[in-house]
Amino acid sequence: MAEGVGSLTLPRRKWYYPGVIRYSAVIPAYNEEKTIAAAIRQTAGFFRTLGEPFEVIVVNDGSRDRTGAEAERMRDEVPELKVLNRAENFGKGGAVKKGVLEATGEWILFLDADLATDPSEFKKFLPLLDAHDILIGSRYVRGGLVKTSQPVPRVIAGKIFNLIVRLYLGLDFADTQCGFKAFSRRAQSIFASLRTTGWAFDVELLFKAKRLAFSVAEVPIVWDDKRESRVKFGDFWHIMSELRRIKKRI
Repeated sequence: MAEGVGSLTLPRRKWYYPGVIRYSAVIPAYNEEKTIAAAIRQTAGFFRTLGEPFEVIVVNDGSRDRTGAEAERMRDEVPELKVLNRAENFGKGGAVKKGVLEATGEWILFLDADLATDPSEFKKFLPLLDAHDILIGSRYVRGGLVKTSQPVPRVIAGKIFNLIVRLYLGLDFADTQCGFKAFSRRAQSIFASLRTTGWAFDVELLFKAKRLAFSVAEVPIVWDDKRESRVKFGDFWHIMSELRRIKKRI
């Protein structure tokens, strides 16, 4: 069952040996030449404030623009950066899977390249790391905030999708699709068997997590819609087919 988050208290600090990566931040990117440098810079800047070893992993998912070149250009500025270039576009789910399986951090966060959720929102996750395996950012639990919303038809479509997920797959989460989720090293194993490469990959991850009895908490975050969704209404039946496949695979 999903768990909401109320008041936050700081966890006990743990000792990490020098050189051990504490945090990995995975940024999937497709045709993000205008945003990727800022995303890398802002993400690295935040994690430096935590004072523990980290890495930033950009997965260039077969972009047709200069996303890969722009990411590579940031290596001198951000020595913690790794860039994984893929010749073909495998979809967001495939890109996230690639990045997470390459990650070496004790905790692995993936976030969108447009930074609809600012990396600093990860601060809200910190008090919960010792108590849970998976933390998912949520726009719709108490305390969540949507600064700039999508057009009304897309908001309605999103709510319908979430209702279908609840009823069909039994996932009791307020927000399965927010692109801001963190996984412990133990929960990283879920990604090895991830087969959904498109928009519904978050659902497969959470469905597997529930079946494997991982502890999952929803954490309220601030979200700012930066662009029109690439998911179209005509994709509805394709998405429903994906949900059926997800249910049958487990």
